[in-house]
Amino acid sequence: MLNRRYINIISVFVILVLHQTTFAQKGRAMWVWNSSNEVNNIINNYSSYRKDLFKFCMNPHNNAKNKISVLFLSSRDAVYSNSDNFRKFISEASDSGITIEYLDGDPSWATYNQAIGYDRISKVIEFNSKTISEKEKIKGVHFDVEPYLMKLGGIYKPPFWDVDRTSVWNSYVAFLDSCQSLVNSSGSNMYFGIAIPRWYENHVGVNELKKLQSKVDYVAIMDYNENASVIINDASNEIKHAVELNKKVWIGVETQQISPETVSFYEEGNNFMETQLDSTFKVYGGNSVFLGFAIHSYRTYRVLSQNPLSVKKNDFSINTSFVLDQNYPNPFNPSTNIDFFIPLTGIVSISIYNIIGQKEVELINEELAAGWHKVRFTNQYLSSGVYFYELKAKEFIQRKKMIVLK
Repeated sequence: MLNRRYINIISVFVILVLHQTTFAQKGRAMWVWNSSNEVNNIINNYSSYRKDLFKFCMNPHNNAKNKISVLFLSSRDAVYSNSDNFRKFISEASDSGITIEYLDGDPSWATYNQAIGYDRISKVIEFNSKTISEKEKIKGVHFDVEPYLMKLGGIYKPPFWDVDRTSVWNSYVAFLDSCQSLVNSSGSNMYFGIAIPRWYENHVGVNELKKLQSKVDYVAIMDYNENASVIINDASNEIKHAVELNKKVWIGVETQQISPETVSFYEEGNNFMETQLDSTFKVYGGNSVFLGFAIHSYRTYRVLSQNPLSVKKNDFSINTSFVLDQNYPNPFNPSTNIDFFIPLTGIVSISIYNIIGQKEVELINEELAAGWHKVRFTNQYLSSGVYFYELKAKEFIQRKKMIVLK
């Protein structure tokens, strides 16, 4: 009969194995943002949104072997105020073999708005603590913070990445360390990961990149390029560090129409993307730290052409007119996103006006390539109330209402 000491050793071993198998199988992940209220519609089971998502995840582009098994889901509204519907959604996802991770983030969380990030994690922990069934729980927290967007002359407060990079970086790393500690203190198997660009080692150094990876359970590299050799090369340090640190790595690729076109598979199409992912898998697929590929994002991946587009990006549009989407989230505090489509390259401005028509903020005023674009607005000065955001491009002008809540 085993004595108590050996029973305890076996119990600890089983717990460790179970924790490791959270990341054991190679799979595919996908970012799902709440563009045009899409995630809220999915969670509320509005129309066919949920059915369409699950159908696509199970058989993306009619290839079941590329099943999406993890969703980085932008689900703040559901965690804060729609928990019952969210639990039902997570349960259905679990029945389909899909794991849900909470997706959120803002550049300002790296420095002066860290408390917001901590609160988001606390809400996820609280959500799980009130959830009885394991299959209805959120399995991970995925933050997309991107501190390098905090630049002088923008909408953020100092320190700025292009002025005092060291201060921003050190604050960011400390923030992630605290986030991981908060997740670890939850008393669950929940894990914490972050999205990172493919070039951190070139901007802060290889040692700092390794330090960053040491603070979190995994990184999802935004390894955005259309060439497998570049993807492989740019993931090499992250893979190496993950092996040394016993961490994990997703390799992410882009599918939206974006400039420069070499960072996305939009022009090359899904079939070509799969050849590049196959080449990458041959290099990293056998490595235990490699989780698989993450696709950005559901909105563009689901409509990605199978074959290369016959014309160049700047001469092609999927729409024939301008589109200004409703900002999301709305109401918001402190940040919101504005998606818009322009059919032709040209000067574009996005501005915010108060209720009596006075301009409060100009978010952009620059030349943009044809296609979909996203602008993120983080409020610093506007008081609570109703405002309007306006898109101007060529002869096109459109305004939509947004609400600031403090």
